[in-house]
Amino acid sequence: MPNTRNMMISVLSECEEDEQLLTQLREGDKSAFDKIYLKYWKVVLGATYKRVKDMDKSEDIAQDIFTRLWIRRDENNIKNLRGYLLTAVRNGFFTLMTKENRFISIDEISAELQADASGADGNLLFKELMNAYEAMIEDLPNQQKAIFRMRYQQELSTDEIAQQLELSPKTVRNHLGRAINTLRTAITLAIIMMTIGQS
Repeated sequence: MPNTRNMMISVLSECEEDEQLLTQLREGDKSAFDKIYLKYWKVVLGATYKRVKDMDKSEDIAQDIFTRLWIRRDENNIKNLRGYLLTAVRNGFFTLMTKENRFISIDEISAELQADASGADGNLLFKELMNAYEAMIEDLPNQQKAIFRMRYQQELSTDEIAQQLELSPKTVRNHLGRAINTLRTAITLAIIMMTIGQS
């Protein structure tokens, strides 16, 4: 069994080291930035690749994260360097998905938030997101709302929905498409919320 005391000392020493590096970074110390880069490059790249599954795009996102860390060095108020960098990875992933016009499901966002949730702040952000998302679904036109819920909450197929509602599968797909486009607004709001939380 690992020695709990030694593990706690190790975590504390890493936090203290990071705090010292961040202080030096704010003062414009390039060597402090280099140490942060060497220490966390593989962590950031690995976390990015896990989401993106494309090495070139992952490297671009990781490089952008460290570039912004250096550019904004004198205005950052980072308390937890590892947490900050992993939050930046998440935001970079969602930004990429938005640029590529890919629909990001609420499951993906909630999984990300739950993974990052730490204490009351993380739980509150998750609850706020879920409330906003549910409100967006409620605002959909009745038929779009019904079809969306049947597809993504009851997990019925397009054909099953069409049969139950006595509609053509094409009509069901059209309603789903419109509902998803509308809900992109909710996803965009979620990304904005997470970005603000990171800054």
